[in-house]
Amino acid sequence: MNSQSIEFNRIKENLPLPETVRKSFRVPVEDRKNIRLMINDIPYPVQDIGLEGIGIAAGDSLAFVVDQALSNCELHYFDRSVKPLNGRIVHISVTPGLDWKYGIQWEGTGKEASEGILSIVREMKDQLLGKGLDPEGDI
Repeated sequence: MNSQSIEFNRIKENLPLPETVRKSFRVPVEDRKNIRLMINDIPYPVQDIGLEGIGIAAGDSLAFVVDQALSNCELHYFDRSVKPLNGRIVHISVTPGLDWKYGIQWEGTGKEASEGILSIVREMKDQLLGKGLDPEGDI
């Protein structure tokens, strides 16, 4: 080795490792027929949803751009509707099925809308986790 090599120091064994904790999670959506996000009166299928944001799918790569503000959106879950919702496009990616996935972060969500999102996320999470706990269901 030459003098430009990196010097390594021994880590003390009694130090705790840093704990990685994700602040926000998204629940994957299995039943995409009954949950959708309306943006400018156009329905978009929801791929996943969380308290801080939502992932939607679109067949068009030009539907949105990163940092685009979205206003007066509506989240429809079966017979429930949560509105008005505002957000911002925070990422764009391509899914294996060639759909474009757009990540939206909620912004300026009012108390009633936040409670509506929380209720939907809890219900979906409980249903998803309940499938693994059902002794008669397929595992």
